[in-house]
Amino acid sequence: MREIRSADPWSAFLAPPGRGAGARREPGAAPAAEPGPPGAGPVPEDACRRVLAQLRTAGTPQSLEQLHHATRLGLLEVADAVDALRERGLVAVDREIDEVVRLTGD
Repeated sequence: MREIRSADPWSAFLAPPGRGAGARREPGAAPAAEPGPPGAGPVPEDACRRVLAQLRTAGTPQSLEQLHHATRLGLLEVADAVDALRERGLVAVDREIDEVVRLTGD
């Protein structure tokens, strides 16, 4: 069967479906520990500061890929930082050709 996925890659990137749902294990074996979803743990403030600094320096909206390369953070770190900053109201994510991150009223 086909798995139904969202057409919005941003939401899929920030909250991917659980990977252990279809995993098989031997009878009597203990279930494998599953990592928490992205955004489950605390976001390092350094990552948030670096993303904000890059957005201020660039002066224009940046894609996740651009932020990833400019800050030298991992893509998941950038996504977690953007999600935390979005919850604080410091950035917004707009859909153009790709999703871009922009400062909100700096």
